[in-house]
Amino acid sequence: MATYRTRVTADQRAAEQARTQVITDLDLLNQYLGATIKERETQFADTARTAEIAGLSQRTIQLWIDIGLLQALRIGKNYKVSLDSLRRYLESRIDG
Repeated sequence: MATYRTRVTADQRAAEQARTQVITDLDLLNQYLGATIKERETQFADTARTAEIAGLSQRTIQLWIDIGLLQALRIGKNYKVSLDSLRRYLESRIDG
């Protein structure tokens, strides 16, 4: 039980740190819409591809989006995850 609480606290700290470094949702949308199709493929990924890149489950990626650890645009029923936000979050976990 203590491990879970410690983990949640660490995730909350990482989310707060990530929020101070991320662009706004409107900026993210403008970045997505202004990108060519090829640029979109390198800057954004759906949750399945993001999970594959990170070596995690798709559900973990969805949870990270829900709690604000990753930035993503909701397009229809799907998400396009900012791969920059994934990189920033994973780097924040390395730094401790």
